[in-house]
Amino acid sequence: MILRRELPETYKAWNKAWNAPAGDRRRRSRLLVRALDRLGLGRTDLAIRSRGAFSIQGNNDTRVVEYPWAFESARLAAGLDVVELGGALSGFQFTLAKEGCRVVNVDPGEDDQEYWELALRLNDKTMARLNKCFGTKVTLIGSTLEEAALPAESVDRVISISTIEHIAPESLGSLGAEIARVLRPGGLCVLTIDLFLDLWPFTDKVENAYGRNINVHSLIASTGLDLVAGTPEELVGFPEWDTNQVLRSLGTYFIGTGYPVCAQAVVLGKPVEL
Repeated sequence: MILRRELPETYKAWNKAWNAPAGDRRRRSRLLVRALDRLGLGRTDLAIRSRGAFSIQGNNDTRVVEYPWAFESARLAAGLDVVELGGALSGFQFTLAKEGCRVVNVDPGEDDQEYWELALRLNDKTMARLNKCFGTKVTLIGSTLEEAALPAESVDRVISISTIEHIAPESLGSLGAEIARVLRPGGLCVLTIDLFLDLWPFTDKVENAYGRNINVHSLIASTGLDLVAGTPEELVGFPEWDTNQVLRSLGTYFIGTGYPVCAQAVVLGKPVEL
């Protein structure tokens, strides 16, 4: 499916409760951060806590629908083992941990990569600081999922928010197989995947500065998992995909204002062995 522009009330409530997708922008928080900035203390733990977990990393505004959709679709419960692929310094991983999940962020990242206002680097030191600020215990593994070599059937949920489209096409097959290997029977894989409106299959352009439109059908096939949620007509690569119909429906989709992009969304499940 392609996520819609009309947000359900439950999504709005979730965003409000977690100050998603851009952190706490209420007047009280803004005044505090402004005062700390004037004192040269804008990067203190107090400022981080005031802004909240979602203030650290800037994103396209499609996250306003992606985050609550993924959270709801993951069917979370305390004690679940969750892997977020490409979590970087997103606030979503800390939200998962606040729900009582054991969270591992698997992201190769780069130690010199900086994020938005706080200029925090994605590394163990930063993760320890953020865990302290938010009272969480998220673990960072600075590698690809394949390199992480997690034990087979050790994970209840694999979640990825707008990351898959950045992965090299030749690596998607091995990624899909690895997702299936680490998931426990009955586990879920929850994915949002960018759909760029300026690229194939809408134009003859293959790639832009942010990634490419991947063949979602091929990715799902590489996992061998069941499609639990998702509309084939709105997933690139499926035989049911209809470019003209998608274009005719653009008015119903959430389209990012920072870049012309929508979000495809799927939930995959690993069958319970009988």
